[in-house]
Amino acid sequence: MVGRQNTRSSHDGARSTRTSKRYSMTALYLSMNANPRELEIEDDLARAQKILRDLKSKISSQSKKNFVLEKDVRYLDSRIALLVQNRMALEERNEVADHLEESDELTEGAFPNDDKTQKYGNLLFLLQSEPKHIAHLCRLVTLAEIDQLLQTVMFTIYGNQYESREEHLLLTMFQSVLTYQFDNTPEYSSLLRANTPVSRMMTTYTRRGPGQGYLKTVLSEQINYVTSKLRDVDLEINPLKVYDTMMAERASIRGSTSSLPPGGITAEEASANPQVQAIISRRVGQLIQLANYFLDTIIDGLDETPYGIRWICKQIRSLSRRKYPDAHDQTICTLIGGFFFLRFINPAIVTPRSYMLIEQNPAENPKRTLTLVAKMLQNLANKPSYAKEPYMSVLQPFIQQNKERMNKFLLDLCEVQDFYETLEMDNYVALSKKDLELPISLNEVYAMHALLEKHTQELVSKDEGSHLKILLQDLGAAPAQLPRKENRAINLPLYSKWETAFDDLTAALDITQEEVYFMEAKSTFVMILRSLPANAVVARRPLRLDRVAEAAATTKNDSIMVRKGIRSMELLSQLNDMGMIDKADNYASLRDEVEQELNHLGSLKEKVITESQKLEEVYQTIRDHNAYLVGQLETYKSYLHNVRGQSEGTTKRVQNQKVLGPYKFTHAQLEKEGVIQRSNVPQNRQANIYFNMTSPSPGTFIISLHYKGRNRGLLELDLKLDDLLEMQKDSQEDLDLEYVQFNVSKLLVHLNKKFARKRGW
Repeated sequence: MVGRQNTRSSHDGARSTRTSKRYSMTALYLSMNANPRELEIEDDLARAQKILRDLKSKISSQSKKNFVLEKDVRYLDSRIALLVQNRMALEERNEVADHLEESDELTEGAFPNDDKTQKYGNLLFLLQSEPKHIAHLCRLVTLAEIDQLLQTVMFTIYGNQYESREEHLLLTMFQSVLTYQFDNTPEYSSLLRANTPVSRMMTTYTRRGPGQGYLKTVLSEQINYVTSKLRDVDLEINPLKVYDTMMAERASIRGSTSSLPPGGITAEEASANPQVQAIISRRVGQLIQLANYFLDTIIDGLDETPYGIRWICKQIRSLSRRKYPDAHDQTICTLIGGFFFLRFINPAIVTPRSYMLIEQNPAENPKRTLTLVAKMLQNLANKPSYAKEPYMSVLQPFIQQNKERMNKFLLDLCEVQDFYETLEMDNYVALSKKDLELPISLNEVYAMHALLEKHTQELVSKDEGSHLKILLQDLGAAPAQLPRKENRAINLPLYSKWETAFDDLTAALDITQEEVYFMEAKSTFVMILRSLPANAVVARRPLRLDRVAEAAATTKNDSIMVRKGIRSMELLSQLNDMGMIDKADNYASLRDEVEQELNHLGSLKEKVITESQKLEEVYQTIRDHNAYLVGQLETYKSYLHNVRGQSEGTTKRVQNQKVLGPYKFTHAQLEKEGVIQRSNVPQNRQANIYFNMTSPSPGTFIISLHYKGRNRGLLELDLKLDDLLEMQKDSQEDLDLEYVQFNVSKLLVHLNKKFARKRGW
C-alpha cells in the first residue's frame, strides 16, 4: 500500500481543510460500516450513475481487447505480407496459424487450487497498490517484453480506466519512471524521444479510454474535413514532388508543350523554378490556415484534456525545472510538447484510422496533408529544425505567429491539482473492502510472475524484509505459459497479506471522532432525502433535520429507512451534546452542508447524463474498431487456410474447391456496409443495380455487376485474395469498377464473412 508517509513526501505539505477531510471520510465510512442494501438508492441520479459506471466498465474492457487485437494484427501484417510474396516456409506458416488460433475469446475459469489463488491475490494487490515495483520492472524489461507487460499493467492491473484509485496509482508509477528517466538521461535532446520501454509506455497510456474520447472530441471533425472536403486537393510543398507532378500532368496532356526542363533536376533547381514557387506559395497559405484550424481546436479543448495526460505534463515540467533550474520556459515547453504532441496528438493526426477517428485510410492527398499539419504542430511545439526537410522552412510564419500561444497552452496543460491525499484515502478504502477483484487471464498472471522472477535480484535488492521478496518466495518458480486451449479468464480476489488495523484510524487520518459522527450524519441525511419523494413536505427548504429524521423513523413497510431515521436522531443528539451542532439554530451547520450536497448532486445528474452521452459515442467507436480488427484477423485466417490448403493433399483441396455462389447483393446493401464508397450510378437507377459474387475456388472471387431486366452483366471482375491483401498492405483502399468504387478493406471483410465459413474454416 502507498502509505501515508509515502504520499505526503511528494505532497506540497499543505494540510487540507476540515471540509475536505470530512468529504474524504464519506467513502471510508460507507466502505467499512454500511450494509450494501442500505446504500441502494433508486433516484434519477443513482440510475444515471449506474449507466455511466457500466459504460466506463465496458470501455475499459473493450480497450483491452482492442489493444490485444492490435498487437496481433501488427504481428500478422508483416507475416501475411511474406505469405503474399511466397516468402515463408511451412514451419512459419504453422506458427502464424497458431497465433491466429490464439486470438479467440478466452473461456472463464479459476486457479487449480485455493492456495495459489490466495498467493497470487496477495502478489497482484501488492503490485497494484505499490506502483514502485512495476515502475522498476518497466526500466528492466527489453523492448521485446514491453508489449506484454504494458497489456497487463495498463489494461488489467490498472484496467479500470475511470476509477480514481487505479488511475492515480498508475500515474504514481509514471512519476517514478519519469523521475528515473530524467535522473539518468545525460543529454537534454534525447529526453523522452528515444524508442524505449518508457516511451512505449507513455504512448500506450494515451490509448486508454479517456485519451481516445478526447481525440474523438477534439480532432475527428478536423480530420474528417481534410479526408472528405480536401480529398482531391494537393497541398504538397516539397519542390521536387511538386515539379514531378507538374511534369506528369504536362506529359498527360497530348500535344502540350512546356517551358519546364526535362526530369532529373536537383532540389535546388526545382526550388528555383518560378512555376514551382508560385504553386508552393499558394499552398503555404492554405496549409497555415489549416494548421491554425487544428491548433485552435486543440487549445480550445484544454478543459477536455484527460486529467492523467495533464498530470504527466505537470511532472515533465516539474522534473525539467529540477534538472535544469536555469532553463527557460521555451526549453521546458519543448519537453512537454515532446510528450503531448509527439506521443499523443500527432500519431492520431497521421494515422487517424488506427485511432478510430475515421472509418478507412485516407486517400493519398489527405494523407500527405495530415502529415504536413502534424509536422507543423511538432515544429511549433519543439525548436524547429529544417536540416532534414529544408522545404518546410517556408512554413516559418506559422511558427512565428503561434509560438507564444503554443507555449502558454503547454504550460496551462500543467495546471492541475495533485491527487496524493485522495489516493491515500482511496488506499484505506481499498484495504477495508472484502470484494476487491481483478479480471485477468492465467497466462497474464504467469507472465508477470516470470518477469518478476527473472528480475528478482534487481527488484528486491538487499532488502530482506521486502514484501515482494516474501511473496515471490512463497510462490516458488513461475509456471510456464499455458496452451491457448487451457488458458482461462479469471476474477482474482485481491487482498493484502499485511492487513492494516483500523482501530487508530482517526489518528492516522488526522480526523477527530466528532468529525466522524458529523460525516456519518451528513451522509445518512443525504441518503434519506434522496430516498424520499421529490414533493415530500419534509424535503422543502430550509430543511428541518429533526423532522426529516422523524419522518424516516416512522416510515411504514421500510425497515431500512426506519433504521436510518433512528440512527439520524441519535446522531443529532450526540453531535448537539458534543457542541458540533446547535439545536437552537435548527442544526444550521449540518443542515447547510446537507443542502449543499443535495444541490451538488442535483447539478451532478446533468453532468452524468452529458458524460454518458459522450462516452456512448466513444464506446461505439471502440466497438466499431474492434469489429474492423476482428474482420482483419478473419481475413488473415481465410488467406492462411487457402495457402495451407494449396500445399496439402488433393482430397481436401477437391472438398474445399466446390463453387460457392453466386450470392446477390443490392447497391443499397453494399453501400450501407461501406463496401461501395463512391457511386457513379444515378440515384434513380441504383434500385435496379445488383451484384453477384461467386467463389469458384478458395481465395478466388468473381464479382459481376447487373442491371435488372438484362440477361448479361454490365461488367465482370476476377479477384484474388492475394491481390486484395497486397492492395491493403500498400494502403490502396480504392478498387474501381467503372460504375462504382469499392473500399478494399470493407470488401475483404464482406467476402470473408460470406465465403470463409461456408468452406468450414
